Amino acid sequence: MASQFTVKILPKDIQQIALFLDVDGTLYDIENSPSLIKPCFRLQKKLHTIRNRLGGALALISGRSLDDLDRIFENDKISVAGNHGAQLRDALRLKEYQADTGNIKGIAHKISELLNGQKNIEIENKGSNLTVHFRNSTIDRKEINKIMLEIVKYEPKLILLEGKEVLEVKPLSHNKGTAISYYMKTKPFIKRRPIFIGDDVSDEDGFETVNKIGGWSVRVGNYKRSKANFFLPNVKSVHEIMKQLLKSR
Repeated sequence: MASQFTVKILPKDIQQIALFLDVDGTLYDIENSPSLIKPCFRLQKKLHTIRNRLGGALALISGRSLDDLDRIFENDKISVAGNHGAQLRDALRLKEYQADTGNIKGIAHKISELLNGQKNIEIENKGSNLTVHFRNSTIDRKEINKIMLEIVKYEPKLILLEGKEVLEVKPLSHNKGTAISYYMKTKPFIKRRPIFIGDDVSDEDGFETVNKIGGWSVRVGNYKRSKANFFLPNVKSVHEIMKQLLKSR
């Protein structure tokens, strides 16, 4: 059974750890629409300070696209994985990777046609991924899930990912776990013990990867069916952990 995460379990020398953070539901409370998340200077400053304390071993691992993450964080010194690992970029922007997107354009067209007329459904084409947000819709989740599965089953390079009031079509070959594995093989992450904090089903691949290499996996919120070995109750508690890391040496 998972126990509550605390910085007391970490090495005294935080240069021994690498920190991976999800965004929505982890650094920010989830909003009704992804566009409602705005830049926060205090959070940006906090992240950059932690990054410096960790010798650069900090990365954001998000379902958002790199463009959207740049809008929110305006960062140029933090490693970022976007679209659930389908996009990767190092802190210096010297290396950037884009996964094979399969037939995302065709999928987007089909889904738009099938969901046309449904109120309060937001279809977000993120290039390598396609997300359908239905948090504000009255549509039955089983119905929309059935529609999406019927389309994706004919696409061998794509998979349907379920999240909190959201469904996402993404490349089968990449996930948050593959993103973390990539960074852990590169400087300055190499030979460190990873911490990954996330809140959703899409973070489970990351938890599994971190567990296999002796790290700390932390689920925010509901953790009963999670692979994470630690939990934090809410976004506020994540920021409290970050505050404590800032005090570490």
